[in-house]
Amino acid sequence: MATAKKFLLKERRRAARINGKLPVTLVLRRGRQGEIVVASSPGEILDISLYGAGLAVEQIRVESSHFFYSPQDNPSYVLHLQVQLPSEDESDLESISIPVRPVRFDRIIGEGNEPKPFHLGVEFLADSTDEQVSCLFRLVGDKNKGKGWWRTVVDSFFATDGDK
Repeated sequence: MATAKKFLLKERRRAARINGKLPVTLVLRRGRQGEIVVASSPGEILDISLYGAGLAVEQIRVESSHFFYSPQDNPSYVLHLQVQLPSEDESDLESISIPVRPVRFDRIIGEGNEPKPFHLGVEFLADSTDEQVSCLFRLVGDKNKGKGWWRTVVDSFFATDGDK
C-alpha cells in the first residue's frame, strides 16, 4: 500500500519579518521620481523585512487606478510607500519614499459591518542595504521593541475601537 505523502508549505521568505504597526501612505507615480498619478491613500504596515512589507489598506483602488494591477499593467507606473519620520529621529531624512512592487493582495475578512481592508504584500525595489529601507525597518522595529507575546495579548485585550 502506498504511503500518504505529506505536503507542507515551505517557508519561502528570504529574511525574517517583524510585526509592527506604522502608518504609511501609498502613492502611484509615473516612474521612480515622476509626478503623482493619483491621490495618495493611507495604509498601515503590518509586518516588514529588509526585502518587503505587508500592508493593510482601506482602498485598493483610487480614482481609476488599482494599487496592485496598475503598476503591473503599465510599467511606467511605480507604487511608492511613503512614511513621515518622527521629528526626534536622528536621521537627516524628514520622510521616506520607497518604490515598491506589489506581489499579492487579498481582502481581510472581518466580523460584522466594520470596514474590510485589503492586505497588500509589496517587495522593495530598493536594495536591502538602501538607507531608506534600513531606516524604515529600524523604525518599525523600534516601535515594536519590548513587545513580547504577552504584551501583544494584553494590548489587544485593552485596545479601544480607535486602535483596532
